Amino acid sequence: MPRAGITAAVSAGLVLLAAACSAPPPRPSPGAVARPDPRPTAAPLIDSVNQRIAERGSVRGTVTGDLGLLGELTAESSVNYHKPLADLSLTGHNQPRNQPRQRVEVAVVDGVGYLNSPMTRPQPNRPWLRIVPGGSDFAAKLLSPAVEQLREALDPRAAFADVEQATRIQSSGQDQIDGKPVTRYDLRVAAPAGERGYELWVDEAGLPARFSATRDVAQAGRVSLTSTYRDWGAPTNIQAPPEHLVGAFPEGPPPEAERPPR
Repeated sequence: MPRAGITAAVSAGLVLLAAACSAPPPRPSPGAVARPDPRPTAAPLIDSVNQRIAERGSVRGTVTGDLGLLGELTAESSVNYHKPLADLSLTGHNQPRNQPRQRVEVAVVDGVGYLNSPMTRPQPNRPWLRIVPGGSDFAAKLLSPAVEQLREALDPRAAFADVEQATRIQSSGQDQIDGKPVTRYDLRVAAPAGERGYELWVDEAGLPARFSATRDVAQAGRVSLTSTYRDWGAPTNIQAPPEHLVGAFPEGPPPEAERPPR
C-alpha cells in the first residue's frame, strides 16, 4: 500500500474509533495535600451496577457519537460480559465532515480489536485489520488506545476500572428512556489535571439503560459517545473474523514522516 493509502487509512481509523487518547494527567507535586471531596462517592452505585451486569451477562443496544472535527458514528452493538474483558461487536456507519457515510464494523474479542471499513482495508480480499493492545506493529501503536476508548463507551465496568474510589456523584435525578423511569447520575472522576465526566442512567432493575462518556481529545476536539442498552441477557455470538480475512498494513515510517513536495 502506498504511503498516501496508509495516511487515508489512518485518518479513517481515527474517525471510526474516536482518535487516540490524550496524554495522561501529570502526577501531583510532592507534599501536596488533597482536600476532602464533599460529593458522595459513587462506589456503591458502581458496585451494584457491575453486579447486575454480571448477572445478566450480555446486552444489545445502539451507539451514537459526536466525534468533534472527525464526524459522527451511529451503530448497533452487542456486548458479552462473561469475561473480565468484555467481547463486543459493532455494525453501523460513520460520517466524516463533508464526506458521505461509510459502513463500519468493529469486533473486540479477548481484548484484541478488529476493524473493517472500506478506507482501512489493509490488503485485497482481507478486509479486516487486527489491532493488538501493546503490539509493535503500526496499526496497534496508533489504534490500541482508540479501541480502549470505544470499549469504555460500551462497558461501564471498563470506564470505572481502577478509578471507582475516585468517582463522585455530581448530581442525580429522575428521567425517562423509551417511556420507562430511570435515574440519571452525573458522575465525575477526579484527577490532578481536572475531571472526566460521565452520565449513567440506571433502570428500576439496577441495570444501565444508557451510558455517556465525554472527553477532550487533542486530535479530534470534544468527543462524546453514548450507548443505549436494550435486551439485557439476550444471547450473543461475538467472534473474531476468520483468519483468512484479516490483513495487516505494511511496515514502514509513520505518515507523519512524509513531507509534501516543494
